[in-house]
Amino acid sequence: MGIDKQIELNVNVPKGGLYRYAFFDLGYEHNQPVADRRTGWPAARGLPLPEGVVTDLSRLGLRDADGQAVPFQARPLAHWPDGSVMFAHVAWQADVAHDAPSSFTLVLDADEPSPRPKMPAVAAHDDGRVVLDNGVLRVEVDDVGRAPTIQLTRHGKLVCDGPLELWTKDSGGAKYGGRLFETDAMEIVETGPMSAMVEWRGRHEDGKGGVFLDFVLQIRLDAGRDELTMTHQFINMGDEPDGVAVGEIALRLPAVSPTPYKHVLIQPNAGPKSFARVSEFPEAVDLRIGSTGSHVADAAVLREDTTGYPSYLLLYLDMVDPWAVARTEDFSLQTFVMEGKENWPKTLRIDGGVIEYGIWPTGTELHNLMQGMARTHQIRLAFFDADAPAVDFHRYYYQVETPVNAVAPFEWYQHCKVFGMQYVMPWLPTEYPLIEGAMIGTAERGWSTGMLGYGDDPNSGYDYTNVGMADEIVWINNEHDFTAQAATQYWRSGRPGAWLSSRVCAQHQIDVDFVRKSADPWKEGGIPAHSHFHTSASVYPSHTWTEGLLQYYVTSGDRRALEVAKSLARNLCKYAEEHIAAYEIETRMAGWGLLALVAVIEITRDERCLAAAHAIRDTVGEVVDRTGTYDPEGYNYGTGVLLTAFGHLHRVTGDEVALDLMKRIMDWHLEHGRNDVGVVWGDQTEPYDLNLTLPAYSYLYHATGDTKYRDEGIAFFRYTGPPVSAGANVRSASKHYRTFMPFLLVAHEAGMLHEMEARKR
Repeated sequence: MGIDKQIELNVNVPKGGLYRYAFFDLGYEHNQPVADRRTGWPAARGLPLPEGVVTDLSRLGLRDADGQAVPFQARPLAHWPDGSVMFAHVAWQADVAHDAPSSFTLVLDADEPSPRPKMPAVAAHDDGRVVLDNGVLRVEVDDVGRAPTIQLTRHGKLVCDGPLELWTKDSGGAKYGGRLFETDAMEIVETGPMSAMVEWRGRHEDGKGGVFLDFVLQIRLDAGRDELTMTHQFINMGDEPDGVAVGEIALRLPAVSPTPYKHVLIQPNAGPKSFARVSEFPEAVDLRIGSTGSHVADAAVLREDTTGYPSYLLLYLDMVDPWAVARTEDFSLQTFVMEGKENWPKTLRIDGGVIEYGIWPTGTELHNLMQGMARTHQIRLAFFDADAPAVDFHRYYYQVETPVNAVAPFEWYQHCKVFGMQYVMPWLPTEYPLIEGAMIGTAERGWSTGMLGYGDDPNSGYDYTNVGMADEIVWINNEHDFTAQAATQYWRSGRPGAWLSSRVCAQHQIDVDFVRKSADPWKEGGIPAHSHFHTSASVYPSHTWTEGLLQYYVTSGDRRALEVAKSLARNLCKYAEEHIAAYEIETRMAGWGLLALVAVIEITRDERCLAAAHAIRDTVGEVVDRTGTYDPEGYNYGTGVLLTAFGHLHRVTGDEVALDLMKRIMDWHLEHGRNDVGVVWGDQTEPYDLNLTLPAYSYLYHATGDTKYRDEGIAFFRYTGPPVSAGANVRSASKHYRTFMPFLLVAHEAGMLHEMEARKR
C-alpha cells in the first residue's frame, strides 16, 4: 500500500518500570522494578492526512501488528481547502508494557468498517438527563435545574447519588455555590465509542445576586475502563480590573455507598532505611499537597512506630504519596488530582465516604486571580477489587502520571506538508549526536511548579527596575513561541519529554496567560507580553503567538487551544483593521503578527485573517516600493521574522506577492547589508546565534531553487556557529530552536552539517 494510504503508529511507555526500591507490604522484592504493563490502555493522537485523500473518516481503519482490525474513534480537527481532512484525532486502546511497545497501522481507505469495542462508551440524552455508559460505569447527570447532580453506578450497583457540590469563597470568607447557566449549560462533547464526555458550564452564586468565579466541569468515560476522569476549570469573568483575592475553590462528591470502612495511603520514605510503607486506617484522610510535597495532616493515623528514629527522619514522617484509597465491602476507590504536585497547593479529604478536593485551598498564598484568568485540573477516580493490594494503587497512579506515548513517523508529517515540516530535518541522532543533543536540551526542560506558574518561566533576563518592579517576578508568557518549538521537536523525535514541554506550556497559555475578559478592548481575547502576574502587561502583535497552540491542538485534540488561537487572531485582525500603524512600529510587529495569522489561516481558512495578512503584507510592500527594502539599518532578527512570515504566507496560500517581497528585501540586504567581515548582518560584527534569519534563507532556497540563498545561509550559519543547548530559559530556548531548526535540513543536504557537528567536539 502506498505511503499516502497508511500511517505506522507506535505506542510505548516512556519509563522502564516504575520505582526501584524495596516496598514494605507491597508484594515486591528488594530492588526489583514494579512492572509497568497496561491492558486496554487509552491512547490518542492527532495525525496529519494528505491533501485530497480523506473526505470520510468512516473509511479509516486501524490494525494491530497482526493485521487485525482494532476499535477506534476519529474526529476531524482541520480541513484542507478542498474540504478533505487535514488533521484527525484518533483514539483507541492498546496493550503495552515498559518492555513491549505496541504497533498499529492507520489505513486511510479501509475495506471494512471498524469493529466496535466490546463495551463501548456512549453519551446520550435520556428523559431530562444525560447518561454516560461504558459497560462498567454508568453516570447520570441532570441537564436541567440549577445545581449539578450526579448518579454513579458500577456493575449496576449504586456508588453515589446526589448533588455535586462546587463552591468558592472570596478573601472575606463569603461562600458561593456552583449553579448551572440558565441556557446552554450542558453539552455532550464526545459520544463514543472509545470515549464519551459531557460538559457543564455555570457560575458560583451566593443566592443574593452575588457571583464569584465561573466554572466548567467535564466527566469522561473510556470504553470498558473501570475509571472516571473529571475536569474542573475555574474562570474569573468578574469586573475587577486587578482581579480578585480568592479564599477557596473546592469540589465535593456525594457520599460513596457503601461507606468506606478503611483508607489506604503509602509513605514513600518510612522507617530508618526510608523505604515505602503501606498504611491502612479507619480515620478520615486529610492530605495537603504543597511546595514541599504531599503530607498527611495528622501523622498519627499512619501508626508508625518511631522508637529509636533519628530526629532528622521525623521531618519526613507525614510525607505520603499524593493519592488516597477508600476501601468498601464492594470495591476499592482510588482518587487523586492529576499533576497535583506540579499544580500545588491542593488538598484531598475523604471522611464518611465523602470525597472533597481543595482546588484552591483555604490559606493559599497566591496572587490575585487576574481578570479573565482561569486554571484547569483533572481528577481521576479508579475502581479496584475490594481487597486489591497496595501495589496496584501505586502502579496505577504512576501510570496515569506517565501517559503512554503514541508516535507517528516524522516522514509522514513531511509527506503531508503541514506547518512547513517538509523543510525541517528528520531526527538524526546517530549522524549528528551533538547537534541533536543540543536540540534536546533546548526543547526539553523542567518547569516552575505552582498552580499559576506551572508551564511558564519566570525572570528570563528581564529587569523592570525602570518602572519600579525591581523585586517583582516577570513571567515569560511563551515568548518566541516555545510551545511551537517543543511540538516540532516532538513531531521530529517522538520524545515524550518534548511533548511534556509543549503540553504544559500550551495549557498554561490557554488558562493563565489568556485574558478572557478585560475593560481594555485591545487586551480582551489576547495574551499579554512578558509581565508581572502573567497578564499585567499590554497585548500587541509582536508578542502574540498561535503556531504552538495550534500544533498542540492538532496533536492533542484539545479544542480549547483552537478557541484561544482564533481569539488571538481576532485581536490581530482588529489591529490590522483599526490600527495598522501598530505593525509599522518595528519589524518584529509585522513579522510575529503575520506568522500568528498565517498559522490560523492554515488550520481554519479564516477569510478575515487572510484579509488582515494581506493588509500587513501591503503595508510592508508600500515601504519596499518606496525605499527598495525594509529595515535598511540592519538585517536584525525582526527582519528575519518578517521574511519567514512572508514565506509561511506563500507556503500556505500560494501568495506570489509575499514571495516577491521576500526576495526583494532579502536581495537588497545581500547587496547592501554586509558588515565589515562580509556577512549579511548590517553594522554588527559579533555573531548572534538567536538571529531568527536562517529560516528565511532556507525557505527562499526551497521555494525558488536559487542556490545563492542556500550558499548565503550556509555562510551565515558558519558565522553564527553551531546550535548550542539553550534550555536555560524559555525566552532564549525558543528563539534559538526557531533560528536553527528550519535551516538544518539545508545544511544537511548540502553536506556541511558534519562540519558543524565537528565544531561542537
